[in-house]
Amino acid sequence: MRNKVQIIYKGPWAYWVGAVVLAILNMIVLIVREMPWGITTNIEAWSVWLGSNMGLLHDEGITFKQLMLSDGTYLNMGVILGAFWGTLAASQARFRHMKNRKFVISALIGGLLMGYGARIASGCNIGLVLNGIASSSLSGWLFTIAVFIGVWLGSKILLRFLL
Repeated sequence: MRNKVQIIYKGPWAYWVGAVVLAILNMIVLIVREMPWGITTNIEAWSVWLGSNMGLLHDEGITFKQLMLSDGTYLNMGVILGAFWGTLAASQARFRHMKNRKFVISALIGGLLMGYGARIASGCNIGLVLNGIASSSLSGWLFTIAVFIGVWLGSKILLRFLL
């Protein structure tokens, strides 16, 4: 019994266990919120609020209190903290100085492109893959295929130009 408890906290988890946990969490979110799990709309609201407070954007009237009362804020924090916990549990967390500026620049550009792509696609991988496939939507399956192609292509580019 002790060995099973250690696996829960220290890993490694099988991939199918992670898939089952995500499926259950997705169902709970759908039941509690009465709407599918989505991330990009809330991140956009945070970006608009931040840009408005920095004087870069026209003030849209979004307040910090509204952001903190949004259930999307807590879903996003849960995703970030859950990914961090998963990394720690798998003993894969490594904090070190980046030796090559190309990696930092490519990570920033990649993150911006992912965020932009998620907004123009009207959803991200959570919204389109998890909810799309769960609702038997063709767009969910097409998006999943496109993500795999993009990851494959991106890894080839990464290997060729950065490593």
